[in-house]
Amino acid sequence: MTQTWKAAPRSVVAGVLLGTTVLVGPLSAPSHAAPSQPFGTSATPTPENGRTLLDLIPAQTRDRMLAQTPLVDAANVVRTAIDAGAPRGYAGIGLVDDHVTLWWKGTLPSDVATAVTTARRTAPVEVVGATYSRTELKKAAAKLAPVVDADPNDAAHAVRLRTDGSGIEVAVDPKAGAKQPTLPTTGVSTRTVVRERMVERSRYNDSAPYDGGIGIGLTTYACTAGFGVRNQTTNVGYLLTAEHCGPIGQPWHVGWNTNTNTGTLIGYSVASNDDHDTMLVSTSSPGGHIYVGGQNDEVRAQVTGWTQVFPGQLLCQSGYTSAGEIGGPVCNLRVDFHYDDIEDLVEATQLDGNESARGGDSGGPVYSVNANGTVLAAGTTTRSAGPGFGFQDFATARDDYGDIRPATTLASTCRVSYVVTNSWNTGFNVSVTVYNDGPAVNGWSLGWTFPGSQLVQGHWNGVFQQTGAVVTVGNETHNASIPTNGAVSFGFTASGSPIVPAPFKLNGTTCN
Repeated sequence: MTQTWKAAPRSVVAGVLLGTTVLVGPLSAPSHAAPSQPFGTSATPTPENGRTLLDLIPAQTRDRMLAQTPLVDAANVVRTAIDAGAPRGYAGIGLVDDHVTLWWKGTLPSDVATAVTTARRTAPVEVVGATYSRTELKKAAAKLAPVVDADPNDAAHAVRLRTDGSGIEVAVDPKAGAKQPTLPTTGVSTRTVVRERMVERSRYNDSAPYDGGIGIGLTTYACTAGFGVRNQTTNVGYLLTAEHCGPIGQPWHVGWNTNTNTGTLIGYSVASNDDHDTMLVSTSSPGGHIYVGGQNDEVRAQVTGWTQVFPGQLLCQSGYTSAGEIGGPVCNLRVDFHYDDIEDLVEATQLDGNESARGGDSGGPVYSVNANGTVLAAGTTTRSAGPGFGFQDFATARDDYGDIRPATTLASTCRVSYVVTNSWNTGFNVSVTVYNDGPAVNGWSLGWTFPGSQLVQGHWNGVFQQTGAVVTVGNETHNASIPTNGAVSFGFTASGSPIVPAPFKLNGTTCN
């Protein structure tokens, strides 16, 4: 059945920092392109020539990205508590330098305060007073958005809610003398900022299972596949990409031969969301990896789950055209603006001043990088303007399409982030964050087996039991619930070598 999802107009964004190009082809395969040699469904992919994603990212950028892992874990623990209650005085949350900042108007309620205390065992969390709550900013933005959207030819093109709760920004692009509209009074501090209007942006031959990062098109290449995904309830497979790439009901191909006008059929576009610029292409073989190297190599990274995104977070994108231009991913993309009301794109900036995306990158994978070279799905490319970058986050795609998740090698409803926060000659500290993609959990137990003689000596936020190398951690009374899309954390000190154990099992289910 073909369905089309609709949402609120694309005009309201939230963030602390401050820029856009629609990325659509057509793309033609370079004359020197070699046919791809994808791995079979049962084969285990190995890095080409020993290279992995970690080798393709500049060391300084890679290290900054990996250092954010405990910050993202801590932010998710706080976000889970915020989402579980009424908005109250919440203004925003983001990653600032080496810590997490929560902006809040008024007194922090006890449940959120408890979450902040818990999160501080994982990473530094600062609570800062806000002038306005997110609820107040959204109410004011609702008055401004119709005026900004009314005339597409005037200078104003976006309404942004500041994550720090200090007010609203209206982005204007005064090119060609475009007039600036008269804005209504809202009772909230509002200022205009000059930001170039983004334009939409639309790999070579591939075969099933279809991984993210491949060049796709109705005939000739025009866009990039984002991620192979599956519906959690029905187990039906899709490729997630950008809605502006093509209409509902059309066939999508790889390996199109312009001489014979034939190609390999992936499937048909069966669902889209125009306002969120996302689309699902049906396929019985969604892949669990993304291409991260050049257009003509097999360097890929395994997808192990998905992540919420926060202002200040550093990400990469692996569009098909950019892969051909630079031979690898575009990284050092710092999230600037992120909406919480599902009305607009997430905006980011390429911090080195380089092109953030190119024509043909649309729909391609946007992701965070794990210390072992695997990745988490963060979203799909939509727009850019020079270093300015716009993408749709994966969490919103999940909301739009009935709880989809990446088609990981291990199909699981949970993910574990295991971060060694400190180590010394005889021991180490660990922060563990458990993410739940499945139904809400009320009462949990996480188990693993240490690979050596490690022995837990101290712990917090969990009830620990260890028999030999086998460790089981149960919930405390105050953290027994893990809502869908929520996270809970605990930690411990242990003797021995800080080797990461695997697998982890949550209530008997093996986690990514």
